[in-house]
Amino acid sequence: MAGRTPNVCAGPFGRFYDFYVERPWLMNLIGRGLWGIDPSVLYESMGPIGQAGGGATIIDVPCGGGVAFRALAPGQDVRYLAADISSKMLERAERRATSRSLRQVEFVIADMTDLPFADNQADLFLSYSGLHMIDEPKAAIEEMARCLKPGGQLLGATFFSDGSRRSRAIFKLGSHRGHPSAPSREDVSDWIAATGLEDLTIGPQPGFAAFSCRK
Repeated sequence: MAGRTPNVCAGPFGRFYDFYVERPWLMNLIGRGLWGIDPSVLYESMGPIGQAGGGATIIDVPCGGGVAFRALAPGQDVRYLAADISSKMLERAERRATSRSLRQVEFVIADMTDLPFADNQADLFLSYSGLHMIDEPKAAIEEMARCLKPGGQLLGATFFSDGSRRSRAIFKLGSHRGHPSAPSREDVSDWIAATGLEDLTIGPQPGFAAFSCRK
């Protein structure tokens, strides 16, 4: 289960990450310098969040410290369910929502591989930087697909196994401490296809890319 994996984002690293992820210029420096990735794809993929309305339900798992809140407007007519397995991450996300006057956000403790949401509940499902953090990404994708309404969209971003030498070295070092390895593009594509989700696109950027599909 996801809860068995050490959550580095719940500790000091998470506070640092929350700081730089809110500053795209700094995220770009760290992403390119440390990981050898283009992190701009994370922000560029968030457009559909701001376009949602009419009482649509958005589920964001793992929400982390609330990085996707940047695309949500105060007063936007949506129900936004922000879920994470870490109470510390939810506390950070709640503070961020408050600072942005996002009163439509609800907070839920949840495991990505066993979500407490109904079938066909979400019009838009977000999963940013989560699949590479857990031991069972296939199970998480199955849960995302279950929760999506017919016609609903899944958006996300994750590290992939085809990253730079630096990125692969960091994941290898992390594996010695019990952290999962980044999934391959082929595996993610196969897992998504197996759920019946369609119109999959995965960005071409090596090591870290956004993905999108529909139910």
